[in-house]
Amino acid sequence: MNKLIIGIGAAAAAIGYFLFKGTSLIETADNIRVELFGLPKIHKIDLTGLKISVDLRVDNPAKQRVTVKLPSIRLFYRGKMVASTAINDKTYPIEPVSSGKISGIMIEANYLSLLTTAPTIVTDYMAQGMNITDYIGFDVIAEVNGIPLKVQKL
Repeated sequence: MNKLIIGIGAAAAAIGYFLFKGTSLIETADNIRVELFGLPKIHKIDLTGLKISVDLRVDNPAKQRVTVKLPSIRLFYRGKMVASTAINDKTYPIEPVSSGKISGIMIEANYLSLLTTAPTIVTDYMAQGMNITDYIGFDVIAEVNGIPLKVQKL
């Protein structure tokens, strides 16, 4: 009887610990912030399309080290996706209560997506000049310690 009570108590403690640990990991993932670091730059134009280089700053306010995986960064113009990163499996460690910089992430746009968006960009440029940058947006889909991060607009 005593062994049964001890077993049930140990199981309850283990379940409570894992629920708490899981909750703290989710809270950590929700607190991570990703921002553009500087301006995106045209890296290369070749036969396959346009490559844009972006640098990101990742803020980790948590008291534990996290590993960030960035499977997708997407470029939008007026809400329409124009380009995205190639899917990769790289991870980036971010130390506790600090910011980390992830440099040289390539966003690739093929000519077909550029050609379908070009008329809208040209029309907006003719009407508004350089204010077309207001219609450009980025978002990032990431994982923090294996937990999906909410899509963040950059």
